[in-house]
Amino acid sequence: MLQKALKRGDVSIMNAQEFQETFDKAAFYKKNGELINALALYRELYVELVMEAADYAKCLERPKTYEANPKALTPQFLHNAGEYLRSDNLMSLILNNICVILAEAGNKDLARKYFKKSIKYIPGGTDYPDYEMWLKDKTSLS
Repeated sequence: MLQKALKRGDVSIMNAQEFQETFDKAAFYKKNGELINALALYRELYVELVMEAADYAKCLERPKTYEANPKALTPQFLHNAGEYLRSDNLMSLILNNICVILAEAGNKDLARKYFKKSIKYIPGGTDYPDYEMWLKDKTSLS
């Protein structure tokens, strides 16, 4: 999904305040059981973060790469985008919220997939509990 979103070539459009407001609204919907609305907003936030990561990675790539093929995804580009997404816990948090919504809606297989993705984006050096153990212990996802 990350590569597909990166290939679209969109640019990020939200400022920090809009991002926070959208995140807060998604959390409100989730808390109040409006799962479809919450999921739509978390997906919008996911795409926004991917576009920010693409913008960041493009700045680090050589310009000639994009002159030849503006939608080229080099291994270094993907690495840089991934590092950007691991620079804070936002991507992990958004994917984890998507996971919870999917689990609450009864789609445990897809929830497990998103949960494992959320682990991938936990920032290095962050003191999180062992999520693989947590995943195995949660009967709702195992």
